[in-house]
Amino acid sequence: MCCALLFGCGVEKAQADAGAEPDTAVPNFATGRVTMADGSPLTGDVADIAISISGVSTAGERVSYTPIVRNGRFRQRLAPGQYSFQRSTVTLRFEDKEYRLALVPVGNNWSKNQDAADGIVQDFIWKPTGRAETYGDTPDPNNHTHWHGMHAGMRFAGWREDLNALAQRPPAGTKLTFTLTPLSKSIDGRTLQPIVFVREWRTDAGTPNDDLNDFPPANYDITGFAQLPDGTTKPIVFQGAGNYPNFVTRGKIPLTKDNILGGGYWKQPFTWAVN
Repeated sequence: MCCALLFGCGVEKAQADAGAEPDTAVPNFATGRVTMADGSPLTGDVADIAISISGVSTAGERVSYTPIVRNGRFRQRLAPGQYSFQRSTVTLRFEDKEYRLALVPVGNNWSKNQDAADGIVQDFIWKPTGRAETYGDTPDPNNHTHWHGMHAGMRFAGWREDLNALAQRPPAGTKLTFTLTPLSKSIDGRTLQPIVFVREWRTDAGTPNDDLNDFPPANYDITGFAQLPDGTTKPIVFQGAGNYPNFVTRGKIPLTKDNILGGGYWKQPFTWAVN
């Protein structure tokens, strides 16, 4: 397992004590930890951690802080006043790019004004996958912003450009099986195994099948097959970026930066058909 190195606002060694007991409030200080969801140190090639604190001092001045994170902890002296935490991020390198990803604040007090005199304790975690807390217990499987992980859009191709003909629609009751074979480690340094998604084909729905959502960010090959109600199978072919006008039996899902939203991962768009 790769230990995270912290630099940017302050370079320090591996986060050896990140899983220790939570901090006790210290008057006139903001303190906290930055860990994985299970309390273990961050993994992956961590380039920077940016914790953002802002508020108003008792003198009426706007004040902001970006404390240095050392060994998975931060400790920032505060001027007398009221403070809250703003969006905080972790930046990781993957291959030749950097990805700035949101840290998840622990608890419900992070955005509330708190008095420096009482001491402020705020922990953060990084989730490579999982639902985004903003959307509660019912995230939309076709909206990639509702999840922390990586996504692939999977839309049926009404027209086969390679055949110059309408695509053959599967019958009602067909099951679609997609297999993602990892070509790299995950962005958090994990060695991955193939991931299988099974999707229903819904002939009477506005969205006949759901996307592939929230898988560990990495590079993948994608293959698939459709199982018809009579038990027979047909291979699925894909048209992704760079394939037009062709459809291929093995597609590519590279980890790509989402420059539109200013961080996170691009939702790889595919159209698919059965052969």
